[in-house]
Amino acid sequence: MVSIHGNCALFVDTLNLAFDIEVKGFKQRSVNTPNNEVVVKGPHEAFVENIRTNTSLLRRIINNENLIIENLEVGRITKTKCAVCYMKNITNSDLINEVKYRLNNLEVDSLLSAGELEQLIVDSNALGIPQTLSTERPDKAAKYLLKGRVIVIVNGTPYGVIMPSILIDFLTSPEDTNLKVNFANFLRSLRFLAAFITLLLPGLYVAITSFHQEILPTGLLYSILASRENVPFPIIVEILLMEISFELIREAVLRVPTAIGSTIRNHWGISNRRCCC
Repeated sequence: MVSIHGNCALFVDTLNLAFDIEVKGFKQRSVNTPNNEVVVKGPHEAFVENIRTNTSLLRRIINNENLIIENLEVGRITKTKCAVCYMKNITNSDLINEVKYRLNNLEVDSLLSAGELEQLIVDSNALGIPQTLSTERPDKAAKYLLKGRVIVIVNGTPYGVIMPSILIDFLTSPEDTNLKVNFANFLRSLRFLAAFITLLLPGLYVAITSFHQEILPTGLLYSILASRENVPFPIIVEILLMEISFELIREAVLRVPTAIGSTIRNHWGISNRRCCC
């Protein structure tokens, strides 16, 4: 096994055991700033693709002997290294055993990313409600470790998977812990309002403009009717086209090369504006 992983075996005379020492080196990306979870105050370090670098970042933040990091291998072919991290005296033992049980019983040939692990390890549900949370910030992962969660780090992926997750986790920013309580609560309330608007505003708009016009002020109702006078589509079709357009623009931002991506997005936005007007 030592030769397969490229490690060094150290044998000492008079000892009936050998030491497995990891001495190999290879090119890897250095620790850089987070790309998706940016904060103004706070650490500016992000996970990288090397699992040992990631666990060392966690160990540097939580310098305590109760931080346990257990190494597992997933995948019959790739044998991808995974690190299960938890606080010994804080995390529920049933949660730890459940996470390790699910990892050890993954019957897959390969595991290449934390995103694959999230899909394989969670319970299936028809609504697609997320049960785990991923983060690229070591300080955020350390905060959840101190709250009794389990963090799984997959070698080759600059993300840690937080298990389990609840609703408030998706509406919390790493910046909240660096702000005063009143301002942090205000920002969290804004996120709740934004989530409410994102989920319900299109449906409310269709319901009010199509069936309950009487609850709108007269001036606003006349303004909406005037803006839609030359639109040949029903309101529901207009809303669906807008939602699809947003998703297409998001895909263009992620997939189209940078050199031409901005031009396409600007042209697309002008064309959509003309169509809606």
